Amino acid sequence: MAKFTQLTRFTAKCKTTLRTLFIGAFVTAGLASLSACSYLEPYKAPTVQGNIMTPESVNLLQVGLTQGQVRELLGPPMGSNPFNPLHWEYIYYSTAETKNKKRVRKHLVLNFDQNKFLSNWKQQDLQVELKEDKSWLGLGWF
Repeated sequence: MAKFTQLTRFTAKCKTTLRTLFIGAFVTAGLASLSACSYLEPYKAPTVQGNIMTPESVNLLQVGLTQGQVRELLGPPMGSNPFNPLHWEYIYYSTAETKNKKRVRKHLVLNFDQNKFLSNWKQQDLQVELKEDKSWLGLGWF
């Protein structure tokens, strides 16, 4: 009878061990198969850099504004040349995509006269073309 009890305990222990191994193998196989799915992509947060230039604020620019008034309208310039403080540049870049909007890059160049009044400006709207990287983890290995 003692041998039967020991055999029963051994069999129950083996069943538990086999069940644990089976569940572990099943979970491992499931995770391995999920990692191979190409439709799962990590979320890429949209990047926005620079001063947001609305058409309304750019339309309010006019010849004769002071540097302080321009700074109040558009914010501080992204690029001010230390050798030419009368030349300001504003840059806006966004990777956010909606139905009607693609990635955007705007570049606004302002020039002031010797009295620090706005003399002219030029705005450029450029579509950003980013290279699509289809390689594994973006490393270019595969």
